[in-house]
Order: sequence, then C-alpha cells, then structure tokens
Amino acid sequence: MNNKKITMNEIAKLVGVSQATVSRAINAPEKVKPHLREKIYSYIDKYNFLPNENAKSMRGIKSKILGLILFDLSNQFYLETIKYAEKVARKIGYTLILMNSEKDSKLELENIKILLSRNVEGILIAPVDNNNLKFLKETTSVPFVVINNFINDYPSVYTSTVKGGEIACDFLIKNNHKKIAYIGNLYNQTTEKFQGVLKSFKKNNLSLNFLEKINFDTSKMERIQLENYFKKNNLSSTGIIASNDEVAYLFIQSLEKIDKDILKTMTLVGFDNTIISSLLNFSSIEQPIEELIEKSIEILFSKKNTSLTVELIPKLIIRN
Repeated sequence: MNNKKITMNEIAKLVGVSQATVSRAINAPEKVKPHLREKIYSYIDKYNFLPNENAKSMRGIKSKILGLILFDLSNQFYLETIKYAEKVARKIGYTLILMNSEKDSKLELENIKILLSRNVEGILIAPVDNNNLKFLKETTSVPFVVINNFINDYPSVYTSTVKGGEIACDFLIKNNHKKIAYIGNLYNQTTEKFQGVLKSFKKNNLSLNFLEKINFDTSKMERIQLENYFKKNNLSSTGIIASNDEVAYLFIQSLEKIDKDILKTMTLVGFDNTIISSLLNFSSIEQPIEELIEKSIEILFSKKNTSLTVELIPKLIIRN
C-alpha cells in the first residue's frame, strides 16, 4: 500500500472497524476499547498516517501556516533566525509555528509530525537527524527546506562558513598579526570555519606553526575550559578567531580573570554578529539571516523545490 496516500477509511478497513471508530481513536481515544485503539495506532504508525494534513489537503484547504524547527534556542543566531522567519512569513500572509528539537532526534520527529498534523504548507528545518528528512520526503508532499546547512539530495539554503573562516583570517593577516588562534570545537579538525582558516593560511603562504588551535567543547560552553587552557598555556597569538560570538565572550571573560592587560594587544573576530559582539565592540562575521530566510521560503513555494540549493556569502563587520 502506498503510505503517501493512505486514508482514514483504508485504515478502518485494515482494522475491521468503521471510519468513525478510527476518528474517535485519534481524537477521543478514551472512547475506544484499548485493544482496538492499539490496533488502530499500529497501522497509523506503520503507514505514517497524518490525519489532519491528509483530510484538509483532500478538501483543498490551505492553512497559511509555515513551520520552523530549530535545535538550539539558547543560540543567539537562532533567536535572530526566528525573528526574521516570523517577519518574512507575516509579510506574505502566513503564520509561523516554532518547534524546538533540543538536539534530540526523536523529539525532532515528533515536532515534524505535529507540524504536519497542523496542515502546514511548508517547513524550514535546521536538522538534527537526516533520517527525519528522509521521513519528510517519503511520507508527505509538504515541501521543506534545510536551513543553515548543506545536505545532499535535499533543498538547502546555507551560509558558507568555510568562506567566513577565510574572511576572518584574511582580515587578521592583513592587519599584521603574525600568530593566530582559532577557538572552537576541533573534533578531527573538520569544522568548516576552521577549514576556512586553513585556506587563508595556505593562500597567504603562512606556516601552520603560526596557527594556535584551542579545542573548546561548544556543546557545554563552560568558561572553565578556557580558563584551564590559559593557566596551562601561554597565549602567544595576537589575532583570535572564535567559532561564534558566545565563545568570544567566554574568551574575554577567561582572560580578564587571568590577565586583563593581554586583551589590549589582541584583535578578536567572532561569528554571527550578534548583540554580544555589538555590545562588547569586537569584529564578527555576519551571516545574511534575512536573505537566508527569504531564499528558503522562496524555495518552499518553488516547483523545483527538490533540486534547489543556495549558498550565501558572509561578510565581516569590523569594530574596534
């Protein structure tokens, strides 16, 4: 049976009950005998049946609702993303529903199912698990776009963080910094921002001996990690690239506790150009969030949705 087209009536036939019983199991489960309810649920799960979405779409009803699924609402970048997504959606006459997956694959899948049951016309998602994207692609015709990431075989709009790392490093080299430090998650040293820094070193014919790598677990964001590093290691770099503005803030806090004067000799570049970099007056790589959202929603409503990928180029906001 094609699980994209299964109806409530077909589930009723599979279970051997009326369509009304299936409807009650979904909307008023306490009114259906437990053994029947469980049997109905087993078929709903097996065929990924999404009642509200299917029923409404068959009647040709448009909800004028878009869904947005993010995984870290404590991150200033994603707070900015929410602001622009709501703004752009409202501009075109749509309401936005926000879901937080909290970096949890199972919760992300539940969020997807909830949005589909609300008959959303499209979903923007910063994904945790590619299997959930596969679920979206195979079980529904609702269009979706991956934001802030490039994933093969799915429509995506993202900013080149490789280019961002390169721009940040080029700026420091141009300003005569002879030794540069990168602070961020360097697991296997494959992070895209760090790869951009390496590209800049190669382009400018600089030895990697002048690149200081400071591994910082950005999932924990604990200042003590940096304090312990600086207590054990003398920081000789004068140009500092932090993987985001929050890391840059923790860097400043750590050095202020150990040696305030050393900060005066340094130039700091963060990422995301959030209110943190603005208030603390350090340079930061700005991702074009509003353009990212506008392009993403444009792709949502494009007939070529499945094949579109857009890469955006960041820029450096220079401060003292």
